[in-house]
Amino acid sequence: MLWHTPGQTRAADSVRSLFTLDAAAPFADVAQPAAAPEKRACEGCPRRSVGKALFQTFAINVLYNLANRTRPGETQYMAVTPKTWWANMKYGFEWDQNGFAVNQFGHPYQGNNYYTAARANGLSFWESAPVAAFGSATWEYFGETNKPSVNDFINTTLGGIALGEMFHRTAWLIRDTTSTGKPRLVRELVATVFDPLTGANRFLSGDASRVSEKPRDMVPSGLGAVASAGILWQGDDAHAYEAAGEPFLEADLRYGKDAATGRSRTPYEVFTVSLRLGGGQAISDVHVRGQLLGQPLGGGSGRRGRLTLFQAYDYASNKAYELGGQSIIAGVGRKFALSARSSMTLAGFGGVIVLGAVDSLGEPGSERDYDYGPGTAFAGMAAFDFDGRANATVSYQGFQIYVVDGARANHVMQTVRVNLQVPIRGRLDVGTAYEYFYRKTYYQYQDDRRQHFPQVRVFFAWRQS
Repeated sequence: MLWHTPGQTRAADSVRSLFTLDAAAPFADVAQPAAAPEKRACEGCPRRSVGKALFQTFAINVLYNLANRTRPGETQYMAVTPKTWWANMKYGFEWDQNGFAVNQFGHPYQGNNYYTAARANGLSFWESAPVAAFGSATWEYFGETNKPSVNDFINTTLGGIALGEMFHRTAWLIRDTTSTGKPRLVRELVATVFDPLTGANRFLSGDASRVSEKPRDMVPSGLGAVASAGILWQGDDAHAYEAAGEPFLEADLRYGKDAATGRSRTPYEVFTVSLRLGGGQAISDVHVRGQLLGQPLGGGSGRRGRLTLFQAYDYASNKAYELGGQSIIAGVGRKFALSARSSMTLAGFGGVIVLGAVDSLGEPGSERDYDYGPGTAFAGMAAFDFDGRANATVSYQGFQIYVVDGARANHVMQTVRVNLQVPIRGRLDVGTAYEYFYRKTYYQYQDDRRQHFPQVRVFFAWRQS
């Protein structure tokens, strides 16, 4: 059981597929399957090359540097020389002052490119993780004239791993390596949008048109997706809700079957993604939960539930708050049958926030208007299903961030969420959700501050099965 992410609608456990993967009539109409070349883990796997992975990581940094030179006001920070490299190595790390979106979303996305450069060259999850750190460190020291940033290094590395494995697997989900012709080309191009490094390597090497079986570990045990559209109303300390609602779109993907039993040691063979657009922001929420391991409790039957360890990436920016972080979370969940057609799932979670960011309510302790620090994360959930669909979900979620850079404070944020969905026809649901966000900040040199933000959503949801 993975943590039910903020704003995420549960997808049915047994949903089969997001994209149709039927064989269709690569680019030539007739192609013969090729024998597995050397240095491939399987027939359809990419060729393994550590040197090429590191070289492409270096090339990514060069491209980012050149691209940033075209941005107004950025040229001076990209004019790197051996002198700036030596200065960065001599003075070491600092906390930078970049904007929230740049540090919490832009840097993790850049880290995803380093990570997928390794995956595109046949490296495993655990082998690709240090390549993400290598790319992040070399950028901080040699890619720009600013002093290396400790927050950028952590966000780029850990966020890059989370986003990178998610994008890498999503791209493989789209590909159909057994088909030929135009349908094959279209799928390869769409997959390249999600994972540019793997896509580029496949086109350059000819793998994009080579007929083979898909790598076995890239075939999920199950899939689920929910797309929602509706209106949300947000309040504040002075008003319950604003008069005008804000439109929003939300997409939730569940990759892999989150079994109540079963031992798992393959990272990200189960993950969830929640993306929300709108609500006063272009991108208001991105949440990724990737399972690192799963262990049944109570013997092989898992009669006492299941223990899960997962990596979490969070980005939230809306009128209520700004929050971002990289976390490692452990959870215990168990499913109970209530009747032949209904069930209840209970789950609890807790873990560490390696590095979190949250907007500051008082006077900022730096040029930024948000604070950085480690902390803890904790949550609980009860979901009630009828005929395999989550009709009602009640959840609690909390974050605590102790500030080490910014205004000296301890931020505590809590959310209670009640979600109700009712099927109306086929795969179409209608739903509503009430969310109450409460935060209190304990300042060392200022008065404590507290805020509360109620939010209501009304939406239609379409389930893909």
